[in-house]
Amino acid sequence: MIIDELVLHNFGVYAGRQSLDLKPPTRKKPVILIGGLNGGGKTTLLDAIQLCLFGPLAHCSNRNGLGYEEYLKKCIHRGSKNGEAALELSFRCIIDGEEQAYRIHRSWRLTGKSCKETLEVIRNGRFDRALTENWSSQVDDIFPINIAHLFLFDGEKVEGYASTQSSVSLIKTALENLLGLDIVDQLDKDLVILEKRKKTESKNNEEQQKIQEAEEAIKKLQREIVNLKQEAASIKTLEIDKKKARLKKVQGEYRKLGGDLYDKRTEIEVVQRQAREGLEAIERALREIASETLPFLFVDNLMTAVVERDNKEEECRLSRDVLKLLQKRDEEILTKLKKETQDQAALKALKDFSRKDLSKRKKLSAQDIVLALPEEVRLDLNALMHSELIATKGQAKKLLLAYEEALENLEHANVELDSIPNFDTIAAIAEEYRHLQEEIAQAELRLKALDMEIDKQERELERRQQSLGRLLERNIETLLVQEDRERILKHADRLRNTLLSFRKAVIDRHVRRIEALVLESYQQLLRKTSLVRRLSIDSSTFELTLYGESDQILSPDRLSAGERQLLSIALLWGMAKASGRPLPTAIDTPMGRLDTIHRMRLIERYFPNASHQVILLSTDEEIIGDYLTKLWPSVGRTYQLVYDDKSSTTQIVSGYFNEASEVA
Repeated sequence: MIIDELVLHNFGVYAGRQSLDLKPPTRKKPVILIGGLNGGGKTTLLDAIQLCLFGPLAHCSNRNGLGYEEYLKKCIHRGSKNGEAALELSFRCIIDGEEQAYRIHRSWRLTGKSCKETLEVIRNGRFDRALTENWSSQVDDIFPINIAHLFLFDGEKVEGYASTQSSVSLIKTALENLLGLDIVDQLDKDLVILEKRKKTESKNNEEQQKIQEAEEAIKKLQREIVNLKQEAASIKTLEIDKKKARLKKVQGEYRKLGGDLYDKRTEIEVVQRQAREGLEAIERALREIASETLPFLFVDNLMTAVVERDNKEEECRLSRDVLKLLQKRDEEILTKLKKETQDQAALKALKDFSRKDLSKRKKLSAQDIVLALPEEVRLDLNALMHSELIATKGQAKKLLLAYEEALENLEHANVELDSIPNFDTIAAIAEEYRHLQEEIAQAELRLKALDMEIDKQERELERRQQSLGRLLERNIETLLVQEDRERILKHADRLRNTLLSFRKAVIDRHVRRIEALVLESYQQLLRKTSLVRRLSIDSSTFELTLYGESDQILSPDRLSAGERQLLSIALLWGMAKASGRPLPTAIDTPMGRLDTIHRMRLIERYFPNASHQVILLSTDEEIIGDYLTKLWPSVGRTYQLVYDDKSSTTQIVSGYFNEASEVA
């Protein structure tokens, strides 16, 4: 298994959406190094991986006995506006010889006082409903939760495993999970339940009769519920679904016969009336302008001729008025010029001009004045031609266009009205349509009533089952008095003893291999290679015994704190090897309280070899300086968790403190 990516959304101290690419770039660089100060969110990342994988069964660091729903509420970032959070974990693993890609999306949001969780499992890029609904059992085939503590752990808490009591608990739990003894234990529990059940059968007749009556009542209720469900299924299939299919066909036939147009008859009539009224309004407007200035547009040429004739008559009147004055003025000018100038040519030219001008004006003034238009008429005529008629012409064009459009709308409405079928044509199909709708509505009401009755009966069934359960619980302490029950109890006891012997034999058979793996791991980590020569695990008590030189027992108390922590890591490492599962390892605060030499042993021998993917969550006082330099060839990716006190949030950035750049 390889974890590709971890995405956090408003989870813990991580505000908004942030992601970590956790894929080792090469096999020689399996370590993903993540640095952060205490309180900066390192442990939160480890919790996020477990929570996304295991949900309610996850062993998270800060749950502290909280119920799952309360814990999810606690994990929502305080700055989340919608009261929601989410986690995504992408990983790959080999299933039946083929690589499968998974993406687990687990989200939750506050809804009032409760918290609703949603889980989605995507396999090979497609949503897998079956896998989503059964993920709590399916995840055990990929990453068994019973051995998760061998691969995902807190380095600061590891030292405690070296004590006699803690190591016994660790070894016992790990061995049972690795060897699948939980199945044997479950069988033992089932035998205990069988014994209790048989003991309940030894109650007196009155209590047995109560139990029998309760069981009969439950069976009767179950039969009634089955019958009700069959009736509901029949109504849905034979009445609702079948009639809905017929209703769909009837709708098609109704549409073909013009039923849609018939239903819109009132709307079409309104459109027709509006079109007719609009047409009449336009006609009135046209008649109105026709009664005013519009007819003048038909005599436009005549009016132009009148204007031209009036202009000529005006010139004639002006010529008559100024003719005598001009003649007298010209004579005075010529007389004066004869006295003051000797230029005969100029005098002759002026005399010719005066004669011609007067001749022209006499001819013009001799014309007849026919129109003799008054000034106010002349002004009205100009206003009419240059303003009113232009406006009237534009208005008439608009009205004519509107008239054509209204006429077209009216004709369209008339066509639609003509297309509406007679009621007799669609009466039968319309009646069937209405009848089907009523039948479907009635069937749906009956189905709803049946569903309510089923719900009521199921609640009654649950109540009676609980009552029966209480009756059976009161009968658990009854002594076996009948021979057949005694025989069953006897064989059950013998079988439990057999299981106990089988359990011990399985542990004896495999404990030696685990001893060798733990010893090999411990000797790889120890600075003093001769300190521990061998170790043994008692298959009954699961106590761990160390042997030093000359095969003398070495008490764990004689080990230094660093050596005890290395022993704890060796226990986890060896048992992880014994599991035979290629799972990633994630360690929070990996260096713990080790001294310099023991830290270097972890750096050189454990971290690069703990797994094919190793996620280290370190403080700024652990993997730094020489340790970082030594580990650097095995480091594939680095991140830093930067915590902001003001916003109480952590941002994930690339790089690792200041040491990464120096090493690079």
